[in-house]
Amino acid sequence: MIPSFLSLAVLSVGLCDLYAIFTRKHSWRYAFKPATMLFIIVLAGYGSPDAGTYGWLILIGLLFSLAGDIFLVLPSDRFIQGLLSFLLAHLCYASAFLLSAHWEWKLTLATALPLIAIAVLYTGQLLPGVHRQGGVSLQIAVIAYVLVITLMVWLGLLTQSPWITAGALLFFVSDAVLAWNRFVKDGWWGDPAVMITYFSSQYLLAYSVLVAPNG
Repeated sequence: MIPSFLSLAVLSVGLCDLYAIFTRKHSWRYAFKPATMLFIIVLAGYGSPDAGTYGWLILIGLLFSLAGDIFLVLPSDRFIQGLLSFLLAHLCYASAFLLSAHWEWKLTLATALPLIAIAVLYTGQLLPGVHRQGGVSLQIAVIAYVLVITLMVWLGLLTQSPWITAGALLFFVSDAVLAWNRFVKDGWWGDPAVMITYFSSQYLLAYSVLVAPNG
């Protein structure tokens, strides 16, 4: 009953955030974007006591994500602080996924090689725009972030959990769209696409706590 209510709350408030994007009511997003994440955090918190270390790591990662959301939605757009917050979130997620990763060499190679290729090629497209906006220091920060999120997605795939796999991949897509919109070419579709994939990814990772085996 409680997970169903929280899931409905995530959907309802998330749709309000999308409405604020489409109607250009940016001030509304100060409430709706963090509120959506708060309901997702409560959902993970509901299941974390029974999910052991995995649940707590996901919960901490969600809290870092909330901090990142707040930094990015502020009028001053504190991108570096937001980037650092999400980097820490991905380290928490990666640590959680490591607990149940399956180290089969065929699976390891089949997941690692495509991810590395995508990350290298995509980052190469981003770096000129990153340099224009923040110079070498921002390029280094973005490269570090790409390394960490790629690691997170790879470990997520190795868990072979459908919830974790979908959540990790959607996070990858969300950040890819956000980066393209910010550093290459801004499009009207960018913000809605980012938020749909982002909220979906975080919800799936939170839900994975509810279905995680004890311990």
